[in-house]
Amino acid sequence: MRILQVRFKNLNSLVGEWQVDLTHTAFVSDGIFAITGPTGAGKTTILDAICLALYGRTPRLNKVTKSGNEIMSRQTGECFAEVTFETQSGRYRCHWSQRRARKKLDGELQSPKHEIANADSGEIFESKIRGVAGQIESATGMDFDRFTRSMLLAQGGFAAFLQAAPDDRAPILEQITGTEIYSLISIRVHERQREEREQLNLLQAETTGIVVLEPEQEEELEQTLKINQKEETDLATKFASTKKAIDWLDSVKKLKTEIHNLSEEGGKLQDEIETFKPSREKLNLAVSAASLDATYATLTEIRKQQAYDRASLKSKEEALPGLEASTKDHAEALRTADQQAGLAKENLKVAVPIFQQVRSLDQKLAELKKAVWESDESCKKIGSKIQAEKNCGSKKRVSAPKLMRR
Repeated sequence: MRILQVRFKNLNSLVGEWQVDLTHTAFVSDGIFAITGPTGAGKTTILDAICLALYGRTPRLNKVTKSGNEIMSRQTGECFAEVTFETQSGRYRCHWSQRRARKKLDGELQSPKHEIANADSGEIFESKIRGVAGQIESATGMDFDRFTRSMLLAQGGFAAFLQAAPDDRAPILEQITGTEIYSLISIRVHERQREEREQLNLLQAETTGIVVLEPEQEEELEQTLKINQKEETDLATKFASTKKAIDWLDSVKKLKTEIHNLSEEGGKLQDEIETFKPSREKLNLAVSAASLDATYATLTEIRKQQAYDRASLKSKEEALPGLEASTKDHAEALRTADQQAGLAKENLKVAVPIFQQVRSLDQKLAELKKAVWESDESCKKIGSKIQAEKNCGSKKRVSAPKLMRR
């Protein structure tokens, strides 16, 4: 497992959003780095962020739930931790987050969220807390306890690892070192030992039949070997010089061939140049004409505009006498209209007092009409009342004789 990037926000004393890119050349080039700083600077918080993103817990905080979150920075409304890591099965991004209601400082804590996704495509593999734990263990081969003991030993955890029983340390060491590799090495060593032993037995069997030479024979063989070695050296020197001469001759031959080919190509090119001379003259004329195209086009456009302006000027000059006569007629009509307007203004001044008297009389007439209407209504009411009293009196007079008859 290789951690590529760590991102977190509002964890412990590190308020705000932070990012550590372990793929940067500053980390990759050296191959090893250390997290240093005074107490309380946030060194362990970076390790807590890794554990929190992967397992939703830290060595110092066993569980983060809706009822309590001691790792969120004080006076903040949300926090998160995200880790991008790589294993033999692929690249993954694991994200854990928790917030308060409406992200307010005094809001109630909400349930934490945890998900694991493909770091390259963004496809989410699991978003349930228990499911994410299973995916992490499947991808890394380590649960929380093994991870904190092998990949990330918290403060005081290294001593506990050393003091653990061999049976407890063995699985962790297997995860760190890779048992399969050492098993293959052991098998290969055993096979190599068997092969070498067989080779040794074969050599021993062969050496048993070897006769040890006498000193004179050994000296004679050494002299022969020296002569042969000297001859070999002389032959090698002669061979090198001969090969060099052959290479030089081959180079001369190739150069002669190239010179001959270039001469033929030069003759062909000269013939093509002679053939192209008429076309080249036409091309030069065409290039010269092409350079004047813009000037000629501008001149043509100016001439067209000049002809249009002359025609327009001529038509306007022909229309000028009629426009002058029309202007005189309009001026005469304007003077007549001004005179009529002056008379109308004088008449209006004379009529203004009359209009004021008429308005006053209209107002008085309206008041009199209202008074007459009110009198009319009053008379109608009185008439109705008199009629009602008459009807009542006639009924009384009709009923009186009946009583007297009885």
